[in-house]
Amino acid sequence: MRDYDMSQIGKLCRRARRRRDYTQKQVAIETGYSTENICSFEHGRNCNVKLLLWYMIECGLTIDEIKGCLMYGKVI
Repeated sequence: MRDYDMSQIGKLCRRARRRRDYTQKQVAIETGYSTENICSFEHGRNCNVKLLLWYMIECGLTIDEIKGCLMYGKVI
């Protein structure tokens, strides 16, 4: 069992995507994944490092923001 809550990381990524005015469809096109896969990632139903890196690079997420999710279990 994981000791972190992927749904909180997904919420953080979704929030960052929306701040940059990206749609899930745009993310899917850029990453080569389906919109269903993007939705699952943002709702914590899948764990995908490639998608996490995309959100970090394209949406400006920082290690500290992700670390906050891992340490405190919630989006700060």
